Amino acid sequence: MERALSMVWATVLAGGSGRRLAEVTGGVPKQYWRLARGCTLLENTLGRIAPVVPPAQTVVVVDRTHEPYLEDLKRSRRAQLVYQPCDRGTAAGVLFGLMPALESASDPVVLLTPSDHGVVDTCEFRSTIRDALACVASDCRRIVLFGAEPSEANADYGWISPDVASLEGDTSGCWPVASFVEKPTPELAEKLLATSAVWNTMVVVAHTSALVDLYRRHLPDLMSVFRRAQCMPSDACGAFLGQQYPDLPMVDFCRDLLMPAEGLWVRMWPAALGWSDLGTPARFRRWIVNAQRLERGPVRIPAPPAGTDARIIATPAGVTS
Repeated sequence: MERALSMVWATVLAGGSGRRLAEVTGGVPKQYWRLARGCTLLENTLGRIAPVVPPAQTVVVVDRTHEPYLEDLKRSRRAQLVYQPCDRGTAAGVLFGLMPALESASDPVVLLTPSDHGVVDTCEFRSTIRDALACVASDCRRIVLFGAEPSEANADYGWISPDVASLEGDTSGCWPVASFVEKPTPELAEKLLATSAVWNTMVVVAHTSALVDLYRRHLPDLMSVFRRAQCMPSDACGAFLGQQYPDLPMVDFCRDLLMPAEGLWVRMWPAALGWSDLGTPARFRRWIVNAQRLERGPVRIPAPPAGTDARIIATPAGVTS
C-alpha cells in the first residue's frame, strides 16, 4: 500500500455553489452529487489523493450552506473542513485553505485541487503528482501546474502553452510555461488546439512559500489581509476574517494570479488519463463513457425522467437512485 507523504498538505476547493448545473442537480452543488457507484465527486477526489496526503493534512474549503451535505465527511474524518465566510473568488478561497499549512513551522509542499473533477486513471494521476512533488522538492521556488491533453477547441477552459523547445528531453516531465490564456475566444482556442497547448486543470503543486510569494507580487492587498489574520490567535483570526471577507476583492486564482506570473511550470496529462472538469452535462456524460472504455468497471447511466436533460447521470448526495 502506498504511504502518504508526511510533509505534504492538500487544499481541496469545495466551496462552489454549482450554479452552472443547477438545472440538472436541482441546486445541489456538483461536488456533492452521488455517482452511480455511491461516491460523490468530493469523496472521489479525497480518495484519489489519500495515498499521497495524510487526512490530517488535507484541508477542504467549504461554505456554511453546504452543511447538509457534509455529515458523512465529518464522521469519516478524511479531511479537515474549513468554512469560508463567503465566496470572494478562488484566489481568496485558495489562501483561506492554505492557512493551516502556513501555520506549520516548516515550508510544506501543497497539492491544490478542485473537488469536482473526473479522473479515470487514478493510478497515473497519483504517479504524476508524486513526480511533481519530487520536482518541487528539488527547487522550492518551482510552481507546477497540471494540464490535460485537449480533445477539442474548448473556449470554456483555460489553456497553457508549454515551452517544449527549451528543455527537450528534460527528465522531470515538467516544462516551462510559455503563455497562459484564460477562457480564450473560439478562434484562439482553435489555434491553441493546433499547437502543443493543454487545458488548465487548476491542479497545482508548490511550496507554500512559493504560492505566498506569488500572492505578494500579484495580489498584495489580499495577501496583506491574510497575513494580518495569521498573526492573531485562532478565535480573533476567525472573527477578523469574518469581518473582512465580504469586503475582499473578487479575484480569480487563474486569471488574476497565474496569468500574470512568470516562471511557472506545467506537467502534461495524456488524454488517456481521462480528466474532465465535468462542468456541463455533456462533459459529465463523456467522462462516464470514457470510464467504461478504459475498463474501470461498468457504470450505469440511468434513463432521465421525462422533461429533464438527457445527459443526467447522477443523483444528489443522500438520495437513492
